[in-house]
Amino acid sequence: MAVKELFWAKKPYRPVVLKIFREMLGLLVKAAAAIFAIRVLGYRKIGNFLTALIMRLSGRDDWEWAQGIYFTYIRQNIEYWMFYAFAVFFLVFCWMLLNRFTRYFDVILSGVDQLVEGGDKPFSMPPELKFMEERLTEVRGRLQAAAKAEREAEKRKSDFLLSLAHDIRTPLTSVLGYLSLLEEGKAGEAEREKYLSITLRKARQMQKLVEEFFEAARFAYAGVKLRLQPIDLSVLLLQLADEMLPQLTAAGRALRVTLPERIPVMADPDQLVRVFQNLLRNACAYGEEGTVLLTASAGKRQAAVSVSNPGTVPEEALSRLFERLYRRDPSRGSGGAGLGLTIAREIVRLHGGTVSARCADGRTVLTVTLPVGEAKGG
Repeated sequence: MAVKELFWAKKPYRPVVLKIFREMLGLLVKAAAAIFAIRVLGYRKIGNFLTALIMRLSGRDDWEWAQGIYFTYIRQNIEYWMFYAFAVFFLVFCWMLLNRFTRYFDVILSGVDQLVEGGDKPFSMPPELKFMEERLTEVRGRLQAAAKAEREAEKRKSDFLLSLAHDIRTPLTSVLGYLSLLEEGKAGEAEREKYLSITLRKARQMQKLVEEFFEAARFAYAGVKLRLQPIDLSVLLLQLADEMLPQLTAAGRALRVTLPERIPVMADPDQLVRVFQNLLRNACAYGEEGTVLLTASAGKRQAAVSVSNPGTVPEEALSRLFERLYRRDPSRGSGGAGLGLTIAREIVRLHGGTVSARCADGRTVLTVTLPVGEAKGG
């Protein structure tokens, strides 16, 4: 690569450097022209002018005397005078150059101040600082997007906590109500058994909500350690499908399983069971009636497991399905805190895999990818 290409390749500040270089070159040309005019064209006139000036300042009307002074102190020391003139010119030149640079700095600082102040007023800079104008506009966009995301996250957190508080308060109210009836002692034996059964069911529902919430927090913040061991993912999925079939059938869903003969992975089987349980429960709670598909494929480096259910999800909800503290539809579900997919994502991440969601052909597909063979432990 040529030196010129190395220096100029994709340099955003190139217009500024070119403009300053042109201004410097213009000053040098003007200075050279002035020196040439003084040295050649105006040599005699300048000598006569200085001689006349010496006569006027001394008050003597003696041309030859003044001319002698001129030749003795000025003409014969012209090199020194040229050096002094060059030094003065150099200082002026440096001052003008610094002034050019500080002018650009002032413009950039003004843009930074405008960025700090906020607002949507467009940045206005000279053409040679177009790159800085674009950068500041880009930074403003990123800052605004980050601030918006932070506000949305805070709102989701508040909404989630309010929803969780409501979900806990509802069974708690029932528990307190039935316990109050039991405390009064007015209920018969059959009613007491009924009240105790309802109270126990509501208490377990509360326990499930609290445990799910703390489990999500533990995976997100506490750094859970996996107990990795070699397993056959196909066998694990078949066993899980048998266990989940009654729950799916009760919700009006059929289950179709398509798996390869063997999928060797290095994983924590207990945690992987939780992942696919959460995915199947999500299909049961939020999907439409129909057939839930559990399919898998294995390559040389990774395996992919998909849970597909009838029904689609809006694009906005689909992109946020695995976000912490996001509940797509609090009015539906089995009474959980809505953190199942968040927990699933954290477990898969600890295994070195990914989890994603998409909609296709009227179905919602959740896909988990895991490394085949050895996996990374958290």
